[in-house]
Amino acid sequence: MTITVTHPGVRLLAPALDTLADVVAGDWTTAARLCANKLRDPAAAELALDDASVHAGVIRNLPQTYRYHVHHRLLVVDEHPAVLAAALDLHMRLWLGAWDALEQVVPNGNEPLPGWSPIQLLRIRSEHQLPGGWARRPYALTSLYLAPPAAKLAHQVLAELECVPTLRPCAVPAGPALVHVA
Repeated sequence: MTITVTHPGVRLLAPALDTLADVVAGDWTTAARLCANKLRDPAAAELALDDASVHAGVIRNLPQTYRYHVHHRLLVVDEHPAVLAAALDLHMRLWLGAWDALEQVVPNGNEPLPGWSPIQLLRIRSEHQLPGGWARRPYALTSLYLAPPAAKLAHQVLAELECVPTLRPCAVPAGPALVHVA
Protein backbone atom coordinates (compact mmCIF):
# COMPACT_ATOMS: atom_id res chain seq x y z
CA MET A 1 0.00 0.00 0.00
CA THR A 2 1.06 3.58 -0.55
CA ILE A 3 0.15 6.47 1.71
CA THR A 4 0.68 10.00 0.44
CA VAL A 5 0.63 12.89 2.90
CA THR A 6 0.60 16.38 1.39
CA HIS A 7 1.49 19.35 3.57
CA PRO A 8 4.16 22.09 3.60
CA GLY A 9 5.50 20.77 6.93
CA VAL A 10 5.58 17.11 5.95
CA ARG A 11 9.33 16.94 6.64
CA LEU A 12 8.43 17.11 10.34
CA LEU A 13 6.84 13.66 10.04
CA ALA A 14 9.67 11.85 8.25
CA PRO A 15 11.63 11.14 11.48
CA ALA A 16 8.58 9.26 12.84
CA LEU A 17 9.29 6.18 10.73
CA ASP A 18 12.98 6.16 11.64
CA THR A 19 12.11 6.56 15.33
CA LEU A 20 9.69 3.63 15.15
CA ALA A 21 12.32 1.48 13.42
CA ASP A 22 14.87 2.30 16.12
CA VAL A 23 12.48 1.65 19.02
CA VAL A 24 11.25 -1.64 17.55
CA ALA A 25 14.92 -2.62 17.23
CA GLY A 26 15.38 -1.87 20.94
CA ASP A 27 17.09 1.53 20.70
CA TRP A 28 15.41 3.84 23.21
CA THR A 29 18.05 6.54 22.78
CA THR A 30 16.17 7.74 19.73
CA ALA A 31 13.74 9.59 22.04
CA ALA A 32 16.57 11.82 23.25
CA ARG A 33 17.71 12.50 19.68
CA LEU A 34 14.17 13.33 18.56
CA CYS A 35 13.50 15.70 21.48
CA ALA A 36 17.06 17.05 21.80
CA ASN A 37 15.89 20.68 21.75
CA LYS A 38 13.91 20.06 24.97
CA LEU A 39 16.81 18.47 26.87
CA ARG A 40 19.67 20.01 28.85
CA ASP A 41 22.15 17.36 27.76
CA PRO A 42 20.80 15.00 25.08
CA ALA A 43 23.89 12.75 25.32
CA ALA A 44 23.31 12.20 29.05
CA ALA A 45 19.64 11.47 28.37
CA GLU A 46 20.68 8.94 25.71
CA LEU A 47 22.93 7.16 28.21
CA ALA A 48 20.13 7.06 30.78
CA LEU A 49 17.68 5.67 28.21
CA ASP A 50 20.19 3.06 27.09
CA ASP A 51 20.68 1.98 30.70
CA ALA A 52 16.90 1.88 31.21
CA SER A 53 16.47 -0.37 28.17
CA VAL A 54 18.93 -2.85 29.69
CA HIS A 55 17.00 -2.81 32.99
CA ALA A 56 13.75 -3.34 31.07
CA GLY A 57 15.18 -6.43 29.38
CA VAL A 58 15.13 -4.97 25.87
CA ILE A 59 17.10 -6.90 23.27
CA ARG A 60 18.76 -4.84 20.56
CA ASN A 61 18.46 -5.84 16.91
CA LEU A 62 19.26 -4.21 13.61
CA PRO A 63 16.56 -1.67 12.75
CA GLN A 64 14.20 -2.43 9.91
CA THR A 65 14.15 0.16 7.15
CA TYR A 66 10.70 1.45 6.32
CA ARG A 67 10.11 2.52 2.74
CA TYR A 68 9.34 6.22 2.47
CA HIS A 69 10.59 9.36 0.79
CA VAL A 70 9.96 13.06 1.14
CA HIS A 71 9.68 15.27 -1.90
CA HIS A 72 8.86 18.95 -1.36
CA ARG A 73 5.37 18.89 0.19
CA LEU A 74 4.84 15.12 -0.12
CA LEU A 75 5.61 12.24 2.20
CA VAL A 76 5.13 8.97 0.33
CA VAL A 77 5.13 5.85 2.51
CA ASP A 78 5.17 2.41 0.86
CA GLU A 79 4.04 0.48 3.94
CA HIS A 80 0.78 -0.67 5.47
CA PRO A 81 -1.18 2.24 7.01
CA ALA A 82 -0.85 0.58 10.43
CA VAL A 83 2.93 1.08 10.28
CA LEU A 84 2.56 4.79 9.59
CA ALA A 85 -0.13 5.04 12.29
CA ALA A 86 2.17 3.38 14.86
CA ALA A 87 5.04 5.67 13.85
CA LEU A 88 2.91 8.81 14.12
CA ASP A 89 1.42 7.73 17.44
CA LEU A 90 4.88 7.15 18.94
CA HIS A 91 6.20 10.39 17.41
CA MET A 92 3.34 12.39 18.91
CA ARG A 93 3.63 10.73 22.34
CA LEU A 94 7.37 11.38 22.57
CA TRP A 95 6.88 15.06 21.67
CA LEU A 96 4.15 15.33 24.32
CA GLY A 97 6.45 13.83 26.96
CA ALA A 98 4.99 10.31 27.21
CA TRP A 99 8.33 8.55 27.03
CA ASP A 100 6.83 5.48 28.69
CA ALA A 101 5.40 4.75 25.22
CA LEU A 102 8.86 3.39 24.35
CA GLU A 103 8.19 0.26 26.38
CA GLN A 104 4.83 -0.31 24.69
CA VAL A 105 6.44 -0.51 21.25
CA VAL A 106 9.36 -2.84 21.96
CA PRO A 107 8.74 -6.54 21.32
CA ASN A 108 9.18 -8.82 24.31
CA GLY A 109 12.79 -9.45 25.19
CA ASN A 110 14.39 -10.70 28.36
CA GLU A 111 12.79 -10.47 31.78
CA PRO A 112 13.11 -6.99 33.26
CA LEU A 113 15.37 -6.62 36.25
CA PRO A 114 13.63 -6.51 39.64
CA GLY A 115 12.28 -3.05 40.38
CA TRP A 116 11.90 -2.03 36.72
CA SER A 117 8.87 0.15 35.97
CA PRO A 118 7.98 2.25 32.91
CA ILE A 119 7.69 5.29 35.18
CA GLN A 120 11.50 5.29 35.15
CA LEU A 121 11.33 6.47 31.52
CA LEU A 122 9.22 9.42 32.61
CA ARG A 123 11.65 10.17 35.43
CA ILE A 124 14.53 10.18 32.94
CA ARG A 125 12.62 12.69 30.84
CA SER A 126 11.95 14.86 33.90
CA GLU A 127 15.56 14.75 35.08
CA HIS A 128 17.05 15.73 31.73
CA GLN A 129 14.53 18.22 30.38
CA LEU A 130 15.08 21.94 30.04
CA PRO A 131 12.93 24.18 32.24
CA GLY A 132 9.61 24.58 30.47
CA GLY A 133 10.26 21.62 28.16
CA TRP A 134 7.50 19.48 29.63
CA ALA A 135 5.63 19.46 32.91
CA ARG A 136 7.94 18.47 35.80
CA ARG A 137 5.65 15.73 37.11
CA PRO A 138 6.22 12.44 35.27
CA TYR A 139 2.64 11.74 34.18
CA ALA A 140 1.76 15.34 33.33
CA LEU A 141 1.97 15.63 29.56
CA THR A 142 2.09 18.65 27.32
CA SER A 143 -1.29 19.55 25.88
CA LEU A 144 -1.62 18.86 22.19
CA TYR A 145 -2.70 22.48 21.76
CA LEU A 146 0.65 23.64 23.19
CA ALA A 147 2.70 20.96 21.45
CA PRO A 148 5.26 21.59 18.72
CA PRO A 149 4.02 21.58 15.11
CA ALA A 150 5.45 18.06 14.55
CA ALA A 151 3.12 16.61 17.22
CA LYS A 152 0.09 18.53 15.96
CA LEU A 153 0.67 17.44 12.38
CA ALA A 154 1.25 13.82 13.47
CA HIS A 155 -2.03 13.89 15.40
CA GLN A 156 -3.97 15.29 12.45
CA VAL A 157 -2.56 12.73 9.99
CA LEU A 158 -3.10 9.92 12.50
CA ALA A 159 -6.76 10.93 12.85
CA GLU A 160 -7.11 10.92 9.04
CA LEU A 161 -5.47 7.50 8.73
CA GLU A 162 -7.64 5.95 11.39
CA CYS A 163 -10.76 7.76 10.14
CA VAL A 164 -11.37 9.10 13.63
CA PRO A 165 -13.11 12.44 13.81
CA THR A 166 -11.49 14.65 16.42
CA LEU A 167 -13.84 16.49 18.73
CA ARG A 168 -11.78 19.66 18.66
CA PRO A 169 -9.12 19.49 16.00
CA CYS A 170 -6.09 21.56 16.96
CA ALA A 171 -4.83 24.05 14.45
CA VAL A 172 -1.99 22.73 12.32
CA PRO A 173 0.41 25.37 10.98
CA ALA A 174 -0.16 25.86 7.23
CA GLY A 175 -3.53 24.10 7.42
CA PRO A 176 -4.51 20.44 7.57
CA ALA A 177 -2.62 17.75 5.70
CA LEU A 178 -4.21 15.78 2.89
CA VAL A 179 -3.90 12.01 3.33
CA HIS A 180 -4.44 9.55 0.48
CA VAL A 181 -4.18 5.77 0.83
CA ALA A 182 -3.93 3.69 -2.34
